[in-house]
Amino acid sequence: MSGYSHYKFATIHTNLARQAGMKTHAFMVTDLTDIYTDVILFSRRFNQLGYTRGEKITIWISPNKRVGDREEKIIEIIDLISNYHDENYIDVALMKRDIDDCIIDLSKLPKLINLTIINCNAQLSGIAEAGTWVYTNDFEGETQLLAYDFYGFYTDETGYQLSLVDTDYAVQKGDTWHSIARRHGIPLEDLLALNRAEKDDKLFAGQVVRIA
Repeated sequence: MSGYSHYKFATIHTNLARQAGMKTHAFMVTDLTDIYTDVILFSRRFNQLGYTRGEKITIWISPNKRVGDREEKIIEIIDLISNYHDENYIDVALMKRDIDDCIIDLSKLPKLINLTIINCNAQLSGIAEAGTWVYTNDFEGETQLLAYDFYGFYTDETGYQLSLVDTDYAVQKGDTWHSIARRHGIPLEDLLALNRAEKDDKLFAGQVVRIA
C-alpha cells in the first residue's frame, strides 16, 4: 500500500489463507502519488512473500485526486512491473465510483490488461470492459463480498464458475462440449441443440454456452 513499507495484516492474511489451502495473489494498492517508491516496495514484498513470476498481480488504483496524468501513471506502473513479470498476469482494479465520476478514463488504458471493477451495486459490473468484478450481497444478515471472474483471469484452470444467471456457463480453458455436458449432467445432444452447435465446433475461453 502507498505509504507502507510493510503492512502486517497483509502478511497475516496471506499466511492464514495459504495454511487453509487457499490460492493467494499479490495485491498492490497505490494512490499514484509516488509510483516509483510504490513499485519498489511492492517488488520487495512480492519476493518476501514467496510469489513467483507465474502468479497473478492485482494493481488496485485508489487515486489521490490531486494527482494528474493518472492514466499515464497507471501505464507506467504496468510497464515497470512488466520488467520482471509477465504482463498477461497483471490485473488493474478500479473503484466503480472513480469511473462513474470520470476520475479514470478507461479509453486511455491498455486494452489487453484484465480490468477488475470493485464495489458494483449489482451482480453485473455495468462496465463493458470489465473482466472481473466485485460486488456485495446480503446473506443471513451479513454483508458478503463476492466476485465474478468472467474471462477466468483468476480462476483459469483451477476451477470453473457458472455465470450470474445459471442458465449460462462461461467456457474455461481446456473445456470441450463433452466435458461441459458431463460437468452439468446434460446429455451431449441436448447441450448441442441448446447452442445450435455441432460436436466438432471449437470452443474458446470466455465463450458463453447455454446449459439450460
